[in-house]
Amino acid sequence: MKKSVAIGVASVFGLVPLMTSAGASTPTTLTGLSAAQVLNVSLKAASAKHSATTVGSTKVLGISLSENTTSGPQSGYGFETVNGHKGEVIYSGGVVYAKFDTSLINFNYGVTDNSVANKWISVTKGNKFYASLSSGITFPSVIQQMHPAGTLSLTPPTTINGVPTIGVTGKINASIAPLSGSETLYVSTTAPFLPVQVLVKESQPGVTANIILTPKNWGVVVSVAAPKTFTPIDKTSLPR
Repeated sequence: MKKSVAIGVASVFGLVPLMTSAGASTPTTLTGLSAAQVLNVSLKAASAKHSATTVGSTKVLGISLSENTTSGPQSGYGFETVNGHKGEVIYSGGVVYAKFDTSLINFNYGVTDNSVANKWISVTKGNKFYASLSSGITFPSVIQQMHPAGTLSLTPPTTINGVPTIGVTGKINASIAPLSGSETLYVSTTAPFLPVQVLVKESQPGVTANIILTPKNWGVVVSVAAPKTFTPIDKTSLPR
């Protein structure tokens, strides 16, 4: 999920630390493993898939947000909806291309500018919006968001979307949002122990919100290219 969406309610593109022992093998069961071990086993299995589709949603302060993102190692694309207003984001060749309606221009850029509504705008590294727009688009950043931070603990077994799981709980990963709260990665208890869902519970004075991220279509083919027509953000009146 894009950080701008999570905050609206510092992306890290490198892969999270995984099991790196040269001779390490995938276990046949999660029984007896610590929370950190379960997390590493699951994210190692997920990283081996190289791509996935992630569906995210949250509701807070009368705002309903949803995203559907297909992510590969170095490219990806996503669709977001905020209270019925729609936008698209493409990440290709290290550049973000974003197209929003008037409402989402204000939501993502913090200004009103009808001249760029429903037009592709390119954003490169160095722009203030690059990190928030690109977060959660490439597969490595999706994996990063699935990694709870801080001290980890295991939840009791539970069923998520019909899949038996166990949860790994910690603090919210900063790549999702710099807010206090908890993050739980629910892991399938059946090999290869892929992630099933991420539940983020954000909290700040007077406001609480749950973000749900559901990965699926592991190993999906990601084919994306830059739009044929676009305008660099430096050529617009948008903040930079």
